[in-house]
Amino acid sequence: MPDAHDSHDGAARAGTRSFAGSFAHRERASRVLPRGVSSTPRASQRPVALSLARAEGARIFDVDGNEYVDFALGYGPLILGHTPKVVRDAIERALASGLRSGSVHAAEVDLAERIARHVPGAGLSAFLSTGTEACQLALRIARAGTGRLPVVKFRCHYHGWSDAIDTAGTPGNDGPSTGGQDPSALEHVVVLDWGDGDALERALRSPVAAVIMEAVAINAGCFAPPAGFLERARALTRASGAMLIFDEVITGFRLGLGGAQALHGVTPDLTVLGKALGAGLPISAVTGPASMMKPMVAGSVSQRGTYNGNPLSTAAAIACVDWLGEHGADVYPRMERYATAIADRARDAARRQGTPVAVNRIGSCVQLLAGDTTIPTLADLPRASREGTLVLAESLIRHGVAPLPRGLMYLSAAHTEVDIERTLAAIDAAFIACAPSLSRAVETERAGRR
Repeated sequence: MPDAHDSHDGAARAGTRSFAGSFAHRERASRVLPRGVSSTPRASQRPVALSLARAEGARIFDVDGNEYVDFALGYGPLILGHTPKVVRDAIERALASGLRSGSVHAAEVDLAERIARHVPGAGLSAFLSTGTEACQLALRIARAGTGRLPVVKFRCHYHGWSDAIDTAGTPGNDGPSTGGQDPSALEHVVVLDWGDGDALERALRSPVAAVIMEAVAINAGCFAPPAGFLERARALTRASGAMLIFDEVITGFRLGLGGAQALHGVTPDLTVLGKALGAGLPISAVTGPASMMKPMVAGSVSQRGTYNGNPLSTAAAIACVDWLGEHGADVYPRMERYATAIADRARDAARRQGTPVAVNRIGSCVQLLAGDTTIPTLADLPRASREGTLVLAESLIRHGVAPLPRGLMYLSAAHTEVDIERTLAAIDAAFIACAPSLSRAVETERAGRR
């Protein structure tokens, strides 16, 4: 099957890797799966969505026999890497006692106690399976607890794909994020620019149930909160009676045991957790003090789900949290050191090739954004080039490094010095290979905006 992106001159010359097996998989999968994938963003990977045969540590292997240093990490959850022994052993022990889905068991209590120990804003925890569900539950708790309907969210912050909050996910689009969404479900959602404290203050002059935000905007491009904004949001919500919700699905247990809230010293009313919590198994949580979780305790807000708090996911989460608690003092700084090395090398490669690529880093997360040499704040995101970023991500794939298609890279505890050395060399080669096609993509996108 021909490679649909062989016209990308630099990327196509990157090496001798064959993707025939992944293309064959896509052809077969497209007959029975929409676009050949089970989650829409996976279809954007180039030259094709990789069909993986196996994974171990920080490496993934596709059906064509290609090996990659993995920085996608399952879109973030695999903070300990692929199939870490401590998690695998915990799952096997839980499985030996039976699946027990839909049951009450000790592990869900054990996990909730650990969350309460590590996360500043934690107290009672309600477990679910996905970040989307957890954000939906957090909003229901806030609305029931305050007796109000309006919710404030911020542009380019992502809180799952439910009709009630999936809006303003990309620059220039304040409407529904997908076809088939019910626009009326967004009737009570107020969209603001992140960091605009004055606009938030004006919005909170009217009754608002909740202000929800990513405390650190990793999803949109690794952006730190504007100076003083989290503190001001905390003060304004407290004064107005609105609940402050931190969506820490990405940052929880990734930026540290206490997440972004511990890092910045601002404690929300409710916290949403997911991804790294389960080390690769599906689990999410809404957590907060009993005073904020009162609607659930009283039974006015229900939480439903066959797989909520299932024994396998909770066992994996306990193993992950305990391992990070024991080794975090060494592991978190090491992941940040590796992330810094990658970010520095990418900036240097972009400069040497004269390519318009910005590099952002927060903790163990690195974002490569084509379009300009610096894109330092969320307000600057419209300068990014989606097509240029996809070209760069493809070139990295062709050189044996796997980021997310949108240029986001996560570090894990499994990455080694050897992995990083290989990655730094691949970055140099990838930038050289794709520089012409990347620059053309950026210029074409810029011209379309004029």
